[in-house]
Amino acid sequence: MTTQELETDLLASQTDLSRYVEAALRTDRPYLVVASASVRAWERREPETWAKVSDWLAARGKTLVEI
Repeated sequence: MTTQELETDLLASQTDLSRYVEAALRTDRPYLVVASASVRAWERREPETWAKVSDWLAARGKTLVEI
């Protein structure tokens, strides 16, 4: 999935996942820090959208660090 395709999908999302995608695009760091509660909420509320974002991050070599 391209970044453009993901961003288009996120326009319909009721989550703040687009904010994390934008953060991943702005940094050269190989990781993205996110609250565990946020991940659980995304998995519960929009599992397909979360799976797309998770796959997109992995494809770009970004590791998700839950705190």
